[in-house]
Amino acid sequence: MRELLILILIGAVAYLAYDDYYKQRPALLQAQAEVQQLRQNQLAATPRVWIPVTPTPPAWFQKRLDEGAALEMSRQHTRQGEKQAPRP
Repeated sequence: MRELLILILIGAVAYLAYDDYYKQRPALLQAQAEVQQLRQNQLAATPRVWIPVTPTPPAWFQKRLDEGAALEMSRQHTRQGEKQAPRP
């Protein structure tokens, strides 16, 4: 008995869903036709061309890059009181 009630409930929900879909179908077809027409008009009007743009680095980053050469120069570490030997 319980299974029969569940099947009837599922059948009623399916019928209501199909009925709602059937009533909305003309509006759905019209919307699809409008979208297709808009796409055709857009493609015919202007072709899209993608042009890559090279972004410039931010000013603080460019400054850091410019100063990077001075920061990367190797320094010889010395202990306190020790004299540095001249480099060859």
